[in-house]
Parts: sequence; structure tokens; C-alpha cells
Amino acid sequence: MRPFVLAIDGPAGAGKSTTARGVAGRLGFLHVDSGAMYRGVALLALRRGISLADESSLVKMVAGARFTPTPDGMLLDGVSIEDSIRTAEAGESASRVALHPKLRRTLVSIQRSFAQGPGLVMEGRDIGTVVFPDADLKIFISASAEARAERRYLELRAKGANPDRDSIVEAIRERDRRDTERETSPLVRAPDAILLDTTRIGPEEQVALAARWVELARGRPDRGTLVYRFGSGFAQAFARVFLDFHVEGLERIPRKGPLIVACNHISFWDPPLVGSSITRPVAFVAKAELFDNPLFGALIRSYNAIPIHRGPQARTGLRGAEEVLSAGGAVLIFPEGTRNKSGTLMPPRAGVGRLSAATRSPVLPACITGSNQIRRSMLRQVPIRITFGSPVMPPSSGQREEVRAFAQQIMDMIGVLREDQEKRHGRDRRR
Repeated sequence: MRPFVLAIDGPAGAGKSTTARGVAGRLGFLHVDSGAMYRGVALLALRRGISLADESSLVKMVAGARFTPTPDGMLLDGVSIEDSIRTAEAGESASRVALHPKLRRTLVSIQRSFAQGPGLVMEGRDIGTVVFPDADLKIFISASAEARAERRYLELRAKGANPDRDSIVEAIRERDRRDTERETSPLVRAPDAILLDTTRIGPEEQVALAARWVELARGRPDRGTLVYRFGSGFAQAFARVFLDFHVEGLERIPRKGPLIVACNHISFWDPPLVGSSITRPVAFVAKAELFDNPLFGALIRSYNAIPIHRGPQARTGLRGAEEVLSAGGAVLIFPEGTRNKSGTLMPPRAGVGRLSAATRSPVLPACITGSNQIRRSMLRQVPIRITFGSPVMPPSSGQREEVRAFAQQIMDMIGVLREDQEKRHGRDRRR
């Protein structure tokens, strides 16, 4: 059985190690800090008098070294290096050796060998993009430079040092610049990585959130009913053969784990077109009135549709979607609550925020255009375009104002996706 791999990336001081160790400890996974390997290389080179700029000698040195990850940290040639590499100087040296392409390829090969059952949590700066591009789940942990500097400041003060906050902020920004601008394996968020911003949340919450995503992602994937698989396949074939149909951003959809796809709504064609484009089974949130007809209601239920009530019953109506997400599934929801054939984005209802907060599920914004002119698309006069954005972490609480603000944030992101569509394909919309 293939071991589960969680890839955690992000800049220095954002909380990668805290989250990775916490998740690995909870789930019994192996934890590997890839940065410790680069720090270990720099440490070993300095001890042997090898220049950090001499890539050839560094590669030869690593070929004869033995890295062993343990619950207590990294061993190099059987000896713990944790106490020696957790310094600012070691971090700077590691950043320098990390610039060497051949050395990085050598270490990547070693890192991939650590993927063993039952699972692996690896942290670094290129894990989801280079080391494990097919990881089961990817998380990108970030925080403002100021928040990261404050954590480092308090850490140094606790050790009896008297650091300067401004100098720490500047050092962090310089480290970020070097990591993001290097030619080989730069620090970049993988398209399908879920953003986990730790600026305003504590260690316990970030570990709990990441662990929940992993636990649900480890579940057995739902293939959907026979009716769903047939209908989804038919919708895909119809769109490709008969419509001027385009989909962008599929690489941004997380492969596993709970996911809410939030899309604007301009036509009754939207659910089958958007749903069949998503690269994993998806349940649909639909207004309860559509289920009043027994025959039609039974049909759309078998197509993974979930009825949702409006008004006072809205909260109760989300339970079906909560069950899907709590099993690690994906749900397609239309935040506006109803269709708007004009294509103008309407203010969102709070449901997407409540659902995300209640299930701690990330949200993936999506935008569809042209589906309200299906006949003209069949004549190749109007293109139908679907664009998927990047996954966003859920709101930290279910308080009314926060979930409403979150819902508006998602609609704003959908608006940005539509603006990007217009910029790239404006000539098509002016026909």
C-alpha cells in the first residue's frame, strides 16, 4: 500500500515545523524536516573545511553521508545534529548551499526514499512542487514577516539574547527574497496546496486544522453512484463535442480531503458543467424546491444532489453537505443562492462561510461564464469558460460577522477570476 504523503511548504518562521511535528505525532507518521538536511550539509562542510560555494565537493560529501530522520530530529552519520543546526548562522549557511542545483537533486533523491508506511510528513520549501509533486495532500503555511519576526524575537529573548526587532524583520525578508528568487526549486506555493495562514492563529489550532485535513484525506475516496458516474461522463462528453468549452486551473484542485467548491451561478447548466470538470466526485447543494417533484427529486439525489432550505431552516439544510465534507468529500455550492442570468455577481449568502467554518473545510473559488448562452456556444459564437482558483483556509470561527465576511471574500475572489478571464479572453466576450 502506498504510504500517505503530506507536503508542507512555506517561508522561514511561519510554523512549518510546529505543524509538521504535531501532525506526525498525532497520526504516527514519520516527520522529516528537509531544511535540517541542508543545515546538516552546511554544518558538515564547515567542519571539513569545504567551501559552501564548491558544489562539486558538497555533492561528493553528501554521497558519503547518511541522513536518518527520527522523532527527536535528524541524525547525520548516526549522530544528532539538532543542537548544532538550530541557529541563525546555520539557517543562513543552509540557504547558501540550497542554491546549488546538483546538490538539491542529490538531497531530493534521499528525501523521496523516506516515503514509507504508514505515512510521511515532510516540510520544506519545495516539497509540494519538486520533492513530492504528487503528494496526497499539500499545505502551504504562511504568515506575515512581522508575525514571524516577533516569534523569532521572543524565542531569542527566552534564550537570554537581546535581539533587535527591525534587524530580524529585515533578515526574514532577505531570506524570503533569496528563497523565492533562486533559479533551482524556488519557494513557491504548489497550485493545489491549501493555504494555512498562521499570522493570527496559535500552534494548537494550526496543528488541529492540518491533522483534520490529513485524517479525512486518508479515507477511501467516494466514486459516486452509477447515475452520477454516467451523468458526469455524459456532461463531459457533451461539453467537449458540442460546446465551445474551456477549463482552466484544474491543477489547483486538491486531490484528497474535504473541499468546498464555490462558484457563481448563471444557468441551470452550471452544476453539471462545473461538477463534471472537477477531477474528483462532487456533491451538489441544490435548493429544496427542486426535490418537490418525486421523480426529478429522486433523479438529482442519485446525481449526488443535496437539498438545502432557505431562511430559518438554512442551517439545518446544510447538514447533508456537512456529512459529505466530514467524510473527506467535495461539495459544489453556489454562494449567491440562486441563478442570475445577466451574469452580474450578486451579494453572497452566508452559507458558504457557515459550512466552511462548521466543517473546517477549505474553499476553492470557481468562475463560470457563457453558460447562460448555451445555444450560441453550440454554434461556436460564445465560449463557455470555467476557471478554478486556489484553495483558501476556512474562517477561524462560525461567528456571524466572520462567516459573512468570509463569504464576501470568496465572492470577491470569484470576481477576480472573472476579471482575469476577461483580460485573457476579452475579444471572445466582445463578439
